[in-house]
Amino acid sequence: MIDPRLDVIDKRLEPVGRIIPVSSAKGGVGKSVCAALLAQSFARQGYRTGLLDLDFQGASAHLLLDVELEFPEEESGIKPLRTGNLDFMSFAAFSRERAVPLRGSAVSQAMLELMAITIWDPLEILLIDMPPGIGDEIFDVLRYLRDPEFLVVTTPSSLVRHVVERLLAMLSELGVSMIGVIENMVRSDTDSQTAELASKYGTTVLGSIPFVEGIEDLLAAASRGKTLPDTLANTVRSVSARIASAGTNDNGPSSG
Repeated sequence: MIDPRLDVIDKRLEPVGRIIPVSSAKGGVGKSVCAALLAQSFARQGYRTGLLDLDFQGASAHLLLDVELEFPEEESGIKPLRTGNLDFMSFAAFSRERAVPLRGSAVSQAMLELMAITIWDPLEILLIDMPPGIGDEIFDVLRYLRDPEFLVVTTPSSLVRHVVERLLAMLSELGVSMIGVIENMVRSDTDSQTAELASKYGTTVLGSIPFVEGIEDLLAAASRGKTLPDTLANTVRSVSARIASAGTNDNGPSSG
């Protein structure tokens, strides 16, 4: 029997242009930070942008974006929360800071339900903060969402790179669209082999985000109107520009 929520999800996502899951096979690489940085950057450039946090067990994007969690407005579904020029939705809006002990099919059901009830306004870009690892959530996104374009986050660490290669190999074998790889937490003396890894799987490194002490606090402050340090802001802007240019017939942000 076909789940009727699949048709609902298709309708909910009709106003959404590009769907970009931000993923990594390894935890602790700053995936949520990268997703939040990119969401802020796109929104500030005038792109109609949304961020969906699907990391149910480790939801943290609301902390990075300084979102005040409140029960979403309901009207034939729920409206995303708003932070600055950004639409935002997370399971944390319902669970708050309580643990979410989901396992197996319950995770897929929760993901389906959240996507089916969320009413997105017209968006040019919807970023998805994925949970770490290669699990059901990735296959659910591939099954339930149309034409996802994966963005893979790694660090210069050889251990992380080894694990991330498994994700790149899987996405490549499945023929999934990959925009590229972001190298995060890069120090000036880093000797990286990330470019070779990306090239091996037919993709490219979009940029290297520097290691910045206290970046979580800087991100939250940026949501309140503060500016990021120039080096960080310029790097993220460059990465977001490359992502935008990878879109089909991208003509820049809309004026609406």
